[in-house]
Formats: sequence, C-alpha cells, structure tokens
Amino acid sequence: MSGMSSPARREETMPGTDEEFYLFVSRCTQFHHIWTIYSDLLSGRYIPSTGDQQSRDIKTSRAFLAEMQPTVMFLLYAFFFSLIEDSEDGLNAFRIWRLKFPDELTAICALEEQVAPLRPDLRVFRNRLGFHGSRSHHHEAPGFDLFANHSGTKMLEVMKVFKRLNAALLSKDLAQKRNSAEELARARMLLDTIPARCDVLAQL
Repeated sequence: MSGMSSPARREETMPGTDEEFYLFVSRCTQFHHIWTIYSDLLSGRYIPSTGDQQSRDIKTSRAFLAEMQPTVMFLLYAFFFSLIEDSEDGLNAFRIWRLKFPDELTAICALEEQVAPLRPDLRVFRNRLGFHGSRSHHHEAPGFDLFANHSGTKMLEVMKVFKRLNAALLSKDLAQKRNSAEELARARMLLDTIPARCDVLAQL
C-alpha cells in the first residue's frame, strides 16, 4: 500500500531530536536508580522498613523482604521495556543510538539481537503486570509468560550489558564534546567488549 512505510524508512524519517535524547537519558538514569535499589535489596545493602519506626527499631521480616523483592523486580523489568520499546511513539534506545552513532552499529546491533526475542513477552508483562495492571487473573496471566520463556539470569545479564552499552556511548558523546582523547579511548574499550558479552548472552 502506498501509505505504508517500511520500519527502516520510518527510522530514517523519525526525528532524532535533542529533546528525545534528553528524555531518553533522563529515563535511562531512572532505570539505573531502580537497578541500584534492586541490587542493594538482593545483596542486603538496602533494608526497607515499614511504618513510622525509628532507624534503631527497624526489624524487617523475611516475609516482608520476600514481598518487596518481586515488587521492585516488576518495576525494573517494566522500566527496562520502556527504554527498548519498538513502537513509533516509544523510546527505543537502539534506534536512538543508531541515529546518534551510526559508526557503532557492531555493538548496538549485537545487543539488540539479544533483546529482540524478549520484547514481545516484556510488552505483555509491562502492560498487564508491571505498569498498567489487570482487572482479572485471566487477563494478567499472559504477563507471567515472561518468566516461563526467559530465565531471570538471562534478563539480568541482558540488562547489565544494556547498562554497559549506554555508559559507553554516553561516555563517547561527552568525550567528543570535550575533545578528550583519553575519554574516547576509555569509551572505545567499553564498546569493544559488547559483542563478546553478547556472545555469552546468546548461550544463556
């Protein structure tokens, strides 16, 4: 049909604006904050409390922690999808990075290849469990397919590499603005590790 355009054509014509990039970086920062909270919660560095207890009186039960961990995990997974959503009106880190750094397609596409199979289940999870919720168990049930189809280890390792890619490309962006050869070299070192890490992801 003449009114239709291919995904590649849409990507070429969609504006890679400074505003979009700013919003992406802001949301990416929020994702990193949630990652830190979840990691600290799992490791015991962060101990949540309830009610109006004074710090000296905090006693967190194992049952409470068992409820808290999935809550933060749901938020982390849903936030992750909000950064890789392959829709025309959503933020897609890979599209944004391809437009900004077309010379770094090896690293960018290597990770997107690992993320692509996760997207359908992550979308349903985000819509029915993570953010939007459901009005019945029947409606929310498909959201749990994410856990049946992809291991928790795979999900976390993919997000680790995603964080690394973002850090490397943001570092490159800043290094170019500062005209710093030293910072560019550090960013290059990080970027060159991405394909090998994606090879490991493919085995999970």
